[in-house]
Amino acid sequence: MQKYAAGKRKISVSGYLAVTNAIVIIASAVISMSTILGRPSPFSASFVATLTGIHSVSAFVGSVIGFFLSGDYGNAVIICSSLLSVMAVRLMLKKESGRSEGIVMAITCAGAVFTANAVTSGSVSELMSCFALGLLSGGAAPVFMHLKKLWKAKELSEVTIKNNPVGLLSVMTGGVIAISILSAYSINIFNIGIIFSVASSCFVALRYGSGAGAIAGSITAIGVFMGAGGYPHLAAVLSVSAAVTGLIKDGRKINAVSVLLLTSTLCTILFTMDNSNISLVANIFMGCALFMTVPEKYLISGEKIRTRDNSDNNIKELFGHRLLFAKNAINEVRTTIDMTAEKLESDSKRDISFVYNTACDKLCRKCRYNMQCWGNEYGDSVKQFAELTKRLKNGDAISEEMFKAPISDRCSKKSELCGEMTRLYNSFVSSLSNKRRIAQMRSVLTAQLSATEKLLTRLSEETTSDEDIKSEYNRIAKGALKGLGCEGAKAVNVKVGDNGRMFLEAYSDKAFGTSKQDMAGAMSLAFHKKFDLPVVARVGDSYKLSMFTKTTYYLDVEIYQISKNEDAPCGDYYDSFIDNKGNAYIVLSDGMGSGARARIDSVFVCDMLIKLLSAGTGEESAIEIVNASVMLKSADESFATLELCKVDLYSGKVTIYKAGGASTYIKCGNVNSKLSCKGLPIGINDQPSYEKQSFTLSQKDMIIMTSDGAELNDKWLFREMSKSDTDLKELVKNVAETAKFYSGNKMNDDISVIAMRLGK
Repeated sequence: MQKYAAGKRKISVSGYLAVTNAIVIIASAVISMSTILGRPSPFSASFVATLTGIHSVSAFVGSVIGFFLSGDYGNAVIICSSLLSVMAVRLMLKKESGRSEGIVMAITCAGAVFTANAVTSGSVSELMSCFALGLLSGGAAPVFMHLKKLWKAKELSEVTIKNNPVGLLSVMTGGVIAISILSAYSINIFNIGIIFSVASSCFVALRYGSGAGAIAGSITAIGVFMGAGGYPHLAAVLSVSAAVTGLIKDGRKINAVSVLLLTSTLCTILFTMDNSNISLVANIFMGCALFMTVPEKYLISGEKIRTRDNSDNNIKELFGHRLLFAKNAINEVRTTIDMTAEKLESDSKRDISFVYNTACDKLCRKCRYNMQCWGNEYGDSVKQFAELTKRLKNGDAISEEMFKAPISDRCSKKSELCGEMTRLYNSFVSSLSNKRRIAQMRSVLTAQLSATEKLLTRLSEETTSDEDIKSEYNRIAKGALKGLGCEGAKAVNVKVGDNGRMFLEAYSDKAFGTSKQDMAGAMSLAFHKKFDLPVVARVGDSYKLSMFTKTTYYLDVEIYQISKNEDAPCGDYYDSFIDNKGNAYIVLSDGMGSGARARIDSVFVCDMLIKLLSAGTGEESAIEIVNASVMLKSADESFATLELCKVDLYSGKVTIYKAGGASTYIKCGNVNSKLSCKGLPIGINDQPSYEKQSFTLSQKDMIIMTSDGAELNDKWLFREMSKSDTDLKELVKNVAETAKFYSGNKMNDDISVIAMRLGK
């Protein structure tokens, strides 16, 4: 049994969960050991409320560890009890995030933190502090949840005041909270919060400009004040120095650091150089040193990234128009061939009268009886020569004894006329044969040009589609493949479609030397989206890797075949694959007759069609090219039926192309239908004759494709398909064996039955 799309396969993430849980525990412990307004950090509850499942439990465990490590065991018990209630509410909520979930968790965090701190409060001022801590915890919960959503969507670095003001506010608030937590930790004179505040301000200034740098300096200074309770003039120092740093145009880190150090030192001197300000300058120096470790590539501004992406998309649009121009050129060539052929054929149209007319013109022109035969007796002469030509057409030889009076009595060139007519007739027949062959070749060439035109149109539409090229995503994907040892991966391209679907394709001159499971796992970790197993196609020495994010459905497929003769191969052939857009293709072909010769034709049709589809050729263009190729592959008569079933594993939409195939049976919910084909097999006509049907399936719906040898009772088959506990493997075997039984002792053809069922 074959299962398409890894919807049913689970990627092993035990190692990933272990690492992330360890990170969550450490982060929650760090948060819980910090203080705000002289009390344990209220953001521990917000952190627990943000995470889901096992991660929420890990955050609770880390917070408990942190509270007990802080040494305040009395408060730790009370606060941990409140955290337990937050975790319980979080685990009861089914959805990961949403407006209602955010409101519930905000209220839960605010109430839990206020209650935990109010228990040990003995004055009105302390109660006010408890109320403020509750507000901080309740406000931080939806902020953390929104930041998590942006992180998973890979949009954290792309938020601006124009495209996502709520996201920008969340980022700024999250920055204040992070700095306030880090500011609770110091090593001698060095405050961790101040160091990160300086580094982040310099980073923002150089990446986004002076205005953003000034804002970053101000809000991070607020975080330092919340966590450390000192350095009231840090906001002025950082906002001014970061604004000046943002004026650096060349983006070099060393220049930015020099400007920041000089400006911040001068600003600090204005507030007198006491011990506190000396330690502040030392912290600024360390912050600049931390900033120097940031790779240059991360300093490219969001605007520059968008400009680069726009440049990529402009190239994409240019390439798309080039393909469209090439398509129009091929259309002109095809039109010119047709027009020229029509003109030549109109100028050289001949019927069989050409044979005797030409012979008589050549030999009777100087005869003294010319006017008698072709003047006074024109009707009788034409009738006699037409009779001779008819004999030639019937395959008989002609001789002078076949001439009748009065021509036979006076004509002295009867033998020469017979010889010339025979020669001209043979030339005429040969000319007609060549003309038919040329017409057939021209028709095939026109069909191929038409198919190529459609192919270029499809490629142009795909290239200029709304799916933008994401340069950053391309680099991430290429890095992930490189990490797996796929050094030869080239032209790695990632597109983002509707509903966040991601499609990846890459090309290489050598095989991708790693397992499909490892590639799916690596991409899932790189993009925080679950990917199905990749599809690797090979054409010559070129390899193509296609991947896409987890589909809505998977497709179970089973096939059962019975040969007409037990000692001969089955003349039917089946193949399948999944493209890089999450479409599953199932192809069934029945060659003419049965046995080895039929097998050759069906394998040729299926194999060529799959190669074209995997290369990105559209279904209709691929069918036209295969049809032309079948006509030209052999001098003998050769054709095969074709049935192509395309299933979109995201939407459940099905499109079936039938060229001379047998009946197809569909169970869609409670509706049963049968598709019969009026089209002709592939390779009979210059243009393929097929029928196309589209419909949408849902979970547990089923399709059964059959070859010509399977004659079935519709009611019985639909009854078998409707059984809820139907096993596909048993079903196809039962259907094929039943068809064989009713065919009697002598089977007329090979039998093939393919069953497909959609699952979630």
